[in-house]
Amino acid sequence: MANLVSYSQSPFNKSRKDKFLMVLNYPEALKKISKKVIRDNDTIQSDSLQFSVFGSVVPDIEVPNLDIRYSGQTLAASSHARPPYPPVTVSFTIDNRFNNYWVIFKWLNLLNDARQNIFDSTNLSNKPVLPTSTDKFLQYRANLSIYALDEYDKRTVEFLYSNAFPTTLGAINFNNRDAGEIETSFTFSYSQLIVSLVEQVDSL
Repeated sequence: MANLVSYSQSPFNKSRKDKFLMVLNYPEALKKISKKVIRDNDTIQSDSLQFSVFGSVVPDIEVPNLDIRYSGQTLAASSHARPPYPPVTVSFTIDNRFNNYWVIFKWLNLLNDARQNIFDSTNLSNKPVLPTSTDKFLQYRANLSIYALDEYDKRTVEFLYSNAFPTTLGAINFNNRDAGEIETSFTFSYSQLIVSLVEQVDSL
């Protein structure tokens, strides 16, 4: 006898591409200059990571096969390995004070200072330490999550990008003939992509 499946919603409901939420944490090094009110060239505002995100990509998830020759034929076997994940680009709308743009800029500036041309010119990650130190490695990285939402805006699935850091901050195309909102993007790299179902307690 087949197992009975209990649905808490109609099985014909479909996930929508415009139902998602992005949550981005600060790396440890930038937490040291995060302030709630102060806005200057040396700090970032702790509430500014509220991106008006309108586009993001969940990459292909692969465990490739290997072709093994045997007795005149080719057998397929799993490689039991994952190839490197490609960088992910997120599109967002810049707020009217450029605070969300400034956070990504300062993050990139931590990786390579625009004036000094070195990593962490203000010593936020407590240099010097060994280049192979895990603590040093994690100072400029943070976890980033994209949540898929259901029709009631409840989180259903989490795509967690571990140890993420930005690699590109997109261009800004100013145009005095276009009064629309300023849109740009940032690209980030990461170590792992972990997919998890978000637990929800349904009423009986």
